[in-house]
Formats: sequence, structure tokens, C-alpha cells
Amino acid sequence: MELTKKQIFYLFLIINAFLWACIQLMRNIISIDSMEAITWGELISFGTNKHPPLSGWLMSGFYHLTGGSDYAVYLFGQLCILVGFVFIYKLAKFFVSEEKALCSAMILEACFYYTYYIYVNSYNCNVLLMALWPIVTYYFYKSLKNNSIKDWILFGISSGLAFLGKYQIVFLFFAMFVYLLAAERKQFRQRGMYLAILTGLIVILPHVIWLFNNDFFSFAYMIERTGSETHNLPAILVKLSHLFYPVKFIADQILAVGACIGIYLITALKAKNISINKDGKKSDKLFLLIVGIVPILTQGLMAMFTGNRVPGIWGSIMVGFAGIMLFYFFPIKFEKDTFNYFVKWAFASMIVSAIAVWTFAIYETKPFIAFPTEDVMRDFTSIWRNKSNFSDLKYVGGNMELVFQFKFYHKEHQTVILETFGHKNPWIDHEDVLKSGALVVAKDSEELIDRVKDLIYLLPEDYKITPEKYKYEICNKKHKCVENEFYYAVIPPLQEY
Repeated sequence: MELTKKQIFYLFLIINAFLWACIQLMRNIISIDSMEAITWGELISFGTNKHPPLSGWLMSGFYHLTGGSDYAVYLFGQLCILVGFVFIYKLAKFFVSEEKALCSAMILEACFYYTYYIYVNSYNCNVLLMALWPIVTYYFYKSLKNNSIKDWILFGISSGLAFLGKYQIVFLFFAMFVYLLAAERKQFRQRGMYLAILTGLIVILPHVIWLFNNDFFSFAYMIERTGSETHNLPAILVKLSHLFYPVKFIADQILAVGACIGIYLITALKAKNISINKDGKKSDKLFLLIVGIVPILTQGLMAMFTGNRVPGIWGSIMVGFAGIMLFYFFPIKFEKDTFNYFVKWAFASMIVSAIAVWTFAIYETKPFIAFPTEDVMRDFTSIWRNKSNFSDLKYVGGNMELVFQFKFYHKEHQTVILETFGHKNPWIDHEDVLKSGALVVAKDSEELIDRVKDLIYLLPEDYKITPEKYKYEICNKKHKCVENEFYYAVIPPLQEY
């Protein structure tokens, strides 16, 4: 029985999701971002130390409901990608034919963010927004087209959820506002849009209250993350940082979709025709240009004004409409076999990317992928008990790239003392930390001392620590090993508590 085009599309999505979830089994540990998300979800809090709470709620819920396996993390990340593909296809149908809409989603298989990036990060706020970004856009455009109260409410709900996923969604909201001013000013006189805004505000209200009650300290992370790193740049680029960082950010996005453009051009050569769309509705052209490009430019402009770095990876949530824009602005006349030809290239891209990442994984010796959890956790069970009079290790703090591995791979599953950037930690009992003691870990001795300072409100002012070095080996699948190290300090239970 011959499959329909839509059936081919859904088969492609299912194969893609399970293939990339399985490839991640090559990792020794789940990603740091994934561990962090699960930890956030377990806080049962309307806020976290870095991001809004939704990514943690969803990941933690799925992780525990499915038995707490690493594969659950890998699969959930891929389900987010699958949902994003589906809504990109649904949005594309407003602008191009059914088969081109299918291609608009599948072409993203060639995008760096949908393959290697997911392997490295498994799941995080960006991966969640790769699903929510097209959902919000779909309901926004559908609401404009149909002016249905139901669609406006769905737009409001999805917008609120996207804000609870990552604050970065405001760049999409800004683009939508620009579009309304440019082409849909009549909506400002309609009740639907205001109902959507009210619905969205209701969704995010508990988080807003939490921010006020906690001095907005989660915003401290964004300030730190985008802090200028000009000290790492050549002198000439330090002077040009206001230009260098935005140009680099935008260039990163172009490079990320470069392979997508390549597959598109190969398909055009097969069809032996490509043109520029001169007949499309002005409002449609404007919508795709504004929604597809303005968020990227706005994010880049932030770096231009501040002179601070904007990580290129933040564009991962913004490039999902690249396929729609290609097929709309540079239409290819699809012949009878053009779709099948494109699908072959989409599957080929999937296979080539999978083989490349699989090969990379075999030789990988990076700690965030190949950390030898069993050996390290066994050693620190002994270290802690010898230095704490055989008490149980209950709390771990310090460098989060090291801390989370104790929570997830040590048999006692310690409570993580999250970074709070100088603010009092609202999720732990400070006195119990002093009673129980804590292990602090960091990548070097200077960082270790700084990390302990972050916890200084837990300790007497005259408390002194002695950084100690721990050496270990990381071995890849070919049994080639490299030596690595980190520093630690044991804060034993304080007797006066």
C-alpha cells in the first residue's frame, strides 16, 4: 500500500524522534540542562534560579512518570521537536501548498539546532521553546485569519505557557506587535486580542507574583549570561564589540540553516525551476518577514546596544520558519516526483547527521557527556564518610556542571544547593544544611572559594575551607582515556546546630 504524503511526513517524524533519542544513549549522563530542569520541577515552585518554571514542571513530570530513566529525558526532548515540526507544517499551510508545507518542516532536519544541538543538550528551555514558538505563531495567525474567540483564547494560553517556558518569547511578541502596527491595526479595536492578552496574563500571574516575592533574582542569571566577555577577544574586536557580537549572532543563525538552503537548492535543480514570489499577498509577505526575521534582529540589537555577548545558541528557537520562507518567497514548481525526491534528501540528511553524531559520540571524552559517574560517586561516598564522621551526604553545592551528577547518579541522590547569585536560597532549610553538612565542588580552587562565598550565609564568618583536588579518568567508547580533575571541599556537620 502506497503511503500518502502526510503519512510519509508523520513516519519521518516518528523515525526522527526515536532515532535521535536512541543516539543519545551513547551518553554516559543526561545533559546538565536536563538535570537542572528535573531539579526545578521537583521544587514545586512558581519560579527557579534562572528561568520560568514550565520547562522543569514538564520534564520532571515526564521523567518521574516514566520511571526516571535517562531515555525518558532523551525521548521528551524529541517529542518537543516533533510537536514543533507539526505546528510549523500547520502554519505553513496558510502560505504554501500541502506538500510544500510538509517540506517546510522536514527541511529543518538539516539544521544544526535540530540534530547535534539536541544530542549535546538533550532537553532545556530552548528545546521546549522550539515547540512552543511555532504553536504561539500558529494560533496568532489563525486568530487574525478567523477572528475566532476560541482561537484568541488558545493564542493567549499558548503565549502564557511560552512565557513560562523562557522569557525570550518576548522577542516573538514584539515581532507580532510590529506586524499588527504594520498590517492589522484594526485588531486594536477588536475584543479578541484583549481577551488573549488577559488570558495570557492570568496564566503567568503566579510566576509574576513569585518574581516580586523573590526580588526578581532569576533575572540575575540573564545579566550574568550575557555579561561582556571582551577579555577573551583580540584587542581590535574589543573596540568593535558592539558590532562584533550582533554580527556574530546573526551569522550563527545563517550558518545554522545553511544545510537547509543547500537541500532547497538541490530540490530546485531537480525541478529545474525556481522563481521569486511576486504574486503573494502583501500581508502574508510582511507576516513571514517580520515573524521570521525581526526576533533574530532584535536579539542581535541587544548586543549592539550593550556590547555584551548574545550566545548564538539562543537563536535555536527563532529559525524554525526558515523552510516556510524559502518555499514561499522562492517558490519551486513541484512536478509529480519532486516531493518524493525531496523526501529522499530529508532522510539522507537525517542518516548522515546521525552517523556523524554517532561517530562523534564514540570518540567523545568531554565531562558533560562521558563523565564516569560510577567511579566518581563511589570515591566520594568514601571521601565524605571519612571527613564527616560517617554521616550521610545530604547536600551538594558549587559548580552546577558537577553538582547535578551527584543528585542523579549518587545512590543517596543529594539535595542540590542551587546558585542564587547572592540572594538567599528559598528552596532549602539553611539550618538543616549546617546540621547535615555539605559537599562543595568546582572546576578549580579559585572557583571553589567563590562558590563557598555564595553559601556564606550558611556558615560562620570565620569558617575556613581547604580546597582539595580530585583526579579521574574519562574513557571513550574506544577505551582511550584522558585525565581530568576538579576541586572539592567538605563542610562537615556543624556540632553547634
